[in-house]
Amino acid sequence: MVPTSQDIPRGELGRALVISSDSKTCRLARKAMESEGYQVVECGDSDAAISIISEMTPAVIFVDAEVGGENSLALCKSIRRSPACDFIPLILLSDNDSRPALRRAYDAEITMVFTKPLDTNALRKHVQSLGDTGRTLSGIRALKTTESDVFHTVPDAFFIAGRNGSFRRYLGGGNQDRVLCPEDIEGKMIKDVWPADVAKLVLQNIKRALRSRDGNSFEFELSKGAAASNYEMRLLVRGRDRVLMIIRNVSDGKPGAGGRDRNMSDTLTGLTTRDTFMSHFETVVADAKLRERGIATFCIDIDRFTRINETLGRAVGDAVLQVTARRIERCLRSSDKLARIDDSGNNSLTRISGDEFVLVLADIDSREDVTTVASRVQDAFEEPVSFEGHNLQITPSIGIALYPVDGDNAQDLLKNARVALDEAKIFGVNGRVFYSNTMKFRSLKRLDVKNELRWAIEKEQLELRYLPRIDLGTGHVAGLEALLRWIHPLRGSVPLDEVIPLAEATGLIFAIGEWVLKTACIQARAWQQEEPMLPPVSVNLSQQEFTRSDLAELVSKALADSGLPAQKLELELTEGMLMRNRQAAAVLQELNNIGVGLVLDDFGQGHSSLAHLISFPIKAIKIDRAFVEGIREPGEQQSLCSAMIAMSRELGLSVIAEGVESESQVEFLREKGCDAVQGFLYTEPLPADEVPAFLTACREVADESAIIDLDAVREQIDLKQQVKKSKRGHS
Repeated sequence: MVPTSQDIPRGELGRALVISSDSKTCRLARKAMESEGYQVVECGDSDAAISIISEMTPAVIFVDAEVGGENSLALCKSIRRSPACDFIPLILLSDNDSRPALRRAYDAEITMVFTKPLDTNALRKHVQSLGDTGRTLSGIRALKTTESDVFHTVPDAFFIAGRNGSFRRYLGGGNQDRVLCPEDIEGKMIKDVWPADVAKLVLQNIKRALRSRDGNSFEFELSKGAAASNYEMRLLVRGRDRVLMIIRNVSDGKPGAGGRDRNMSDTLTGLTTRDTFMSHFETVVADAKLRERGIATFCIDIDRFTRINETLGRAVGDAVLQVTARRIERCLRSSDKLARIDDSGNNSLTRISGDEFVLVLADIDSREDVTTVASRVQDAFEEPVSFEGHNLQITPSIGIALYPVDGDNAQDLLKNARVALDEAKIFGVNGRVFYSNTMKFRSLKRLDVKNELRWAIEKEQLELRYLPRIDLGTGHVAGLEALLRWIHPLRGSVPLDEVIPLAEATGLIFAIGEWVLKTACIQARAWQQEEPMLPPVSVNLSQQEFTRSDLAELVSKALADSGLPAQKLELELTEGMLMRNRQAAAVLQELNNIGVGLVLDDFGQGHSSLAHLISFPIKAIKIDRAFVEGIREPGEQQSLCSAMIAMSRELGLSVIAEGVESESQVEFLREKGCDAVQGFLYTEPLPADEVPAFLTACREVADESAIIDLDAVREQIDLKQQVKKSKRGHS
């Protein structure tokens, strides 16, 4: 039984008819269309499809080439001849995308050909470009045959336009628009009735639509006498050399009014939206090809913007984005027009996503011109951004791609500018980098490492090693620092100084950090059950982990799940992390309330003050290895270390020296009152199963009047291992 129009519910944008007997194709098409507000109706029979179409007048029709086999194009032609379907979007779903097949499809007046299996994201994008075209055209056809007076109230004007730039046929709508006057331009050439810059923009987009066979939209302005209006034009391919042109007045954010469509601009910054910008960008590239001119594409990113949002709140972050947009705008020439999509402006700026801005400079003569603009942009941020009592020093990083050497289309230029931006951020803040081909390979390598690192987390290729901290007073182990190792199945141990920055940049640092904390707590609890006097185990926090709002909850959960007492866990943080986080005092207090120890790592390399050391609940400081390295001989480094040790002891803080590699360093540090040391003089980081033997050996051979006898420790460990083997052999 064929359903009637009363049986079929309507979606917000009308009904989408999918003519296919393949369940997968129907499912993918339904997913894409329902997400865009259409009510999907499925039909598996080509004969029944014509009856359904005559009843329901769909807003868009999909035809699976498998339904009609060789006669699928004949089916499409029949649909086109059906009442009210001559201008409805008609999309063919086919396995064959060869040039002859596409030519035959477009001769059958197919709007678009999509290859199978369907890409739902690509399909959704195309559907978005349709807007409410199908629904509006369906209504026009119905009204035109009954009440022509009602038809005149439709705000959008519809034309069939040719590749040569002619208004071939006026279909109706937009009659009350006194600037457009659609009835007066039917049959005329676009270049004869509209200004040269508008005509050029329209012709470029018509040619692009016919070349790509994809719909697109853009905006322009028309004036007549003292009146002026802004318009959005949407183009839909109707044949080999024809497009359906839908023109909407968007002067006041609603069709038919006489300002600017709010949907065409970013509500936060006032800049143009991504879709509109990309349409304009493609036009700029097409124009550059014709005139053989250069283009520069800037990707501009605010350094450490995520931290601003997380520590100071969204309101402050939004204010920073607004100020950023205005400051970049002021860097452009007064003759340039910003965020306009007609051909009269040379520059366009848009906020692509989050804190990433994209600036396109047309008519570029030299690399020096680009460098000058980049310098102006960075110089514009010398003054801090002030908002609600916060004075923020903002710095932008910039990646730059040039046309035509770095890409010959908008997508490639944007992609390569982003690659250059990634490169700029690797080298630090406030950097700017031009794209080069070598970056592409480095970017792919980083992507490979990222994917492999995600795999390493899932496949347990990560492990912890433990570096003992030796108490200089007793010779016992005073602590165990958990150090992450990635054991790659092919590359062996991967240096973490490469991996951690990448993990932070991709967000994997959170999963890795949670794993390290959980694993260290579980391991420490297992040791404690055998060794009640176990020293605390310390875990290093990254900058991003320290900014987590749920850090205290995460630590508490790791302790509770493992059963490890809080006093057996230490967290190590750097001075820089504390100085860059306005909420540091509150976070440290939360952690202190849990009962874990807090250790200030890399002391001497940051910019902390005595006031901070006094106010923060710090248990100990670790003198950076750069200072310890220099105390082998008398001089400035010895004086600095002596001063740091004396100051810390006066403040009641324990002092730990990192990177100890010689007995002379140990002797100096003990003499100055250093509490503990760690370094390869004693041992390299130990696998978990070797830690208990090392703890026992150190305790058994420790001499309070001298440093540890390392040979005795090794002998003791070897002896214990031999005893274990002997016992296993007898059993």
